[in-house]
Parts: sequence; C-alpha cells; structure tokens
Amino acid sequence: MNTTAPPRRTPLEGASNFRDLGGYEGADGRTVKWRHLYRSNSLSALTDADLEHISGLGIRLICDLRREEESVEAPTRLPSTNAPLILQLPVGPQRSDSKLYEYLWSGEASEAELRDVMKHIYREFAIKFAPQYAEFMGRVARADQLPLLFHCAAGKDRTGFAAAIILEALGVSRETILEDYALTNEYTRRNLLDRYPQLKSPELFHVMMAANPDYLLASFEAVDESFGSFDRYLTDALGVTPKVREELRALLLE
Repeated sequence: MNTTAPPRRTPLEGASNFRDLGGYEGADGRTVKWRHLYRSNSLSALTDADLEHISGLGIRLICDLRREEESVEAPTRLPSTNAPLILQLPVGPQRSDSKLYEYLWSGEASEAELRDVMKHIYREFAIKFAPQYAEFMGRVARADQLPLLFHCAAGKDRTGFAAAIILEALGVSRETILEDYALTNEYTRRNLLDRYPQLKSPELFHVMMAANPDYLLASFEAVDESFGSFDRYLTDALGVTPKVREELRALLLE
C-alpha cells in the first residue's frame, strides 16, 4: 500500500498557488485528509494540461471568493469533462470604496499605512463578510460537495482566511495555520507586478502581496473583540456549532 503523501503544491502552469490543505495535525492527533480540500489563486490562466489534471482530482465544487467584476475580468476555466460547479461568494472591498486601491494607484502612502489598510481589510473579512464564510463552511461540511476547491485572485487574503476557518474548526494549531498562510510567499510568482504598469509604487504593491502573518492575526483579533473567542465566532457567526464541528472532523480528519 502506497502511504506517500501527495505534494502540498500542485505544479500547475496557470495557477502557481494551487495546493492541498491536507496533512496537518488536527484534533485528537488526527490528520486533515489529503485530496479533499484545495486552495488556489485565480483559475483563469489554466492551460489545457492543467485542466486535465484538475479533472482527475474529481473536484465537485469551486467556491470563488472574488468580487463579481473580478470574475468577469478573469473568468474561471473549467475542464470540459467532469467539470465542477461554481459557487460565487464575493468577499472584499470594492475598488472604489477602498483606500487600498487609492494608495496603490497614487503611491501616496507609506508602507506602514498600507499595512494598516490590509489589517483593516482582514478584520472586515471576519466580521462584514461573515455571511459569505458561513455559506462556505456549510458547503465544506457536506460530503456531497467534496472534494472542494476555494480560491480568490492571489489565493492569499480571502482564501487565506477561509483556510484559517477550516483549520481552526478542525483543531489545527494557530502556529500551523499561520505557516500554511505564509506558504503563499513561496508560491506566488513575482512577475505579478508586470500586470500593473500604472502603479506608482512597486514597494506598496509588494506590501499588499506579502502573506504577512500580522494581516491574518488582525482577523483573529477582530473575532476575539466581537465574539470573545474563535469557538464562539464559529458557532454564532458561521453556524458551525459544536455538533457541526464534530461532523466536520469526522468528515475531514483521519
């Protein structure tokens, strides 16, 4: 019997941050199952070979956390056979409503100011966009929706918080959650800046694109301030009650 774990990252040509969420130690010494949950950046640039590989994973549902205009600008490519369903769960500030884009386009901000904006956005993920993440967790808890893939544009921010919610519910340590989040720094291609030649400050762009643990920690802080604990947040904001949590662990731990 082959017990070799699959690679964390799947080396796709058109999605550099496509990876399996399995293998992490969770509750009661059990391990998150491989080949059940996948996280990724945008799927709009997948090659035909990538699509063939994804088709072989048997993914049933894709949760797209991008805003509507992002999905229109960069439509998801799907395999022609064994194509999964797509569920749109738009998360994140509109470009016209966020200082993030104002700072990026003008270049008139310090790196510290942009980091503060990123922390604010992560706090909003947890609180303002809790309904979208509640719907997401409801799908993760259903055996008929697995294997499941979730993604945003870079596979870092909205996807990073989604992964953190799942791993918290499965009893994975906070240290491991932050390590998984930081893997984006290894897998994101650095030529992303070439897509935005109008930016006045490449340095600010790199501040935004960094998987900085302080960003994700800001969402945890917002949860603690509003709900007292992540357990209460799971129950009160996301509908992941202790009973649902046990069902999740039975489904996704081994």
